[in-house]
Amino acid sequence: MSRSRLTEQRPRTGQRVRGRSTWGRVGSALVLVLLLALAGATLAASRASNAGDWPQLLIDASVGDDLEVVTRETWNQFLSVFGARTDCFGDVRVRAAWELDSRAAYDPDTATVTVRVPGTRAMLQSALIHEWAHHVEFQCPAHTALQPAFLAAQGLPPDTQWRPETSPAEVPASLWARIPSEQYAEAAIEVVLGGRPVPTNVRLTREAVRAVEQWASGD
Repeated sequence: MSRSRLTEQRPRTGQRVRGRSTWGRVGSALVLVLLLALAGATLAASRASNAGDWPQLLIDASVGDDLEVVTRETWNQFLSVFGARTDCFGDVRVRAAWELDSRAAYDPDTATVTVRVPGTRAMLQSALIHEWAHHVEFQCPAHTALQPAFLAAQGLPPDTQWRPETSPAEVPASLWARIPSEQYAEAAIEVVLGGRPVPTNVRLTREAVRAVEQWASGD
């Protein structure tokens, strides 16, 4: 920004310069600085408050820059859908692994999602949302209210076991698609992304997807 050239002669105290006194210029500048400082402090306080109210995405050192960009964008999309439930689930960590038995996994003991890399954007987004849905499932007590409605929407008996006692990774692939917990996580992908860009063997009814969408919105 160019600055106007000052005259060599110092104006006397109270002398008018271009219709404004020297003290007036100084006073206006001070007011402007104070206002900007106040606005900055207010914005910082607002961000800090929001950060404290919303679950935080913790990026592990194993996550590369390109994956981090995709992860943060997808996390924002996820929160835009599950925002009404953010008071009942906490922070989640994301790490990357070159070797993993499945495309992604969630550890409820450490609230950590591990994704296998490399992968396409569609694969990574789907995997992240799927595991974040499990994060909500494990951490949010209110999630139990969704389960009967989801089972009914899927046409399953009300006494159907929601998830096996063993890890889903230990369940044969032919049976994985029948686990209601996994069906719910796949439905979450459809709700967040408007579809499932990576097809799986999981069969979903429209009513089941709608049930997840309604519960996520707080209904």
